[in-house]
Amino acid sequence: MTTRDPRLRPYRATMWVVYFAAVLLGVGLFTFSVARSLRAPSRPARAEGALPTRAALRVCLADLELLAQEQGQRAWALGHELEAPDPLAAWNVWARGWERRVDDLADRCRLDERSGEDAAARGELAAARDALLALHRVYAAQVNRFAQEQGDLLQAVAEALAHAREEVSKSR
Repeated sequence: MTTRDPRLRPYRATMWVVYFAAVLLGVGLFTFSVARSLRAPSRPARAEGALPTRAALRVCLADLELLAQEQGQRAWALGHELEAPDPLAAWNVWARGWERRVDDLADRCRLDERSGEDAAARGELAAARDALLALHRVYAAQVNRFAQEQGDLLQAVAEALAHAREEVSKSR
């Protein structure tokens, strides 16, 4: 092994300091990114003002029913989308948007507010929202479990169908 030139020692020390600083910066940025993505998005401040009227609560109920219908349709349609390039990612993108719309509805209709003359109606809407979210969590768990346990079978079916389509198109 060759001996190191003692005149270059300060440069080597400087390069080690730069190296460790770059590594620590990368680790710090990675940790910050993971922590930020794990933390739930901040909710907007509650609007102070009058509580929703009876007519507004009927609109809220109609919106909640539409969200429930959309979730049911999406869950059943997932079986037809299994051949898509990444059905799990498509479900997760849709699910995050759907959850955001449910949260927006809860904020707009002030479902968690327990005062006022329509408190009982808002309480029932909140209970319906909670039941809908519970069902959504079950759907999401089943989709994720299926992707983990049967994802390779799903990919094999998609590849086999693609090869079959290719062969059938060649024989025409």
